[in-house]
Amino acid sequence: MHDHWFERTAAKDLEGVMRFIAEDVVSYEHDAPLQYVGRDRVREVCRQGLDSAEGTVTWDVPDMRVLVRDDLAVVWGLNRMTAQAADGTVAESWSRGTRVLQHRDGAWAMIHQHVSYPCDARTGQAETDLSP
Repeated sequence: MHDHWFERTAAKDLEGVMRFIAEDVVSYEHDAPLQYVGRDRVREVCRQGLDSAEGTVTWDVPDMRVLVRDDLAVVWGLNRMTAQAADGTVAESWSRGTRVLQHRDGAWAMIHQHVSYPCDARTGQAETDLSP
């Protein structure tokens, strides 16, 4: 599932990115509001992300961990994202990510996602320039 998301992101294929996202998904994204409820709201966030760069946008989770129990799975790790600007430069950012998947009607679907940047407790600002 994640390999599919990584490939469809690089292809800027929004509908492909949405393939395994449940209709009733709840996602906590990097930016406000506190939560995005429903597939349509998450589709808009994904569209904005894909449109944010002139060139290729990629993401992966190099040290992904997966725990499966019955019809639920939890996937977590550090997300590495890249975005290529019009001049060819590539910006890289790292954030934290956790996804909860549920096996429904014979297939896995993401029912919850939480992505975040660490916060500097002194300033209250997100730390978007960290790397492992």
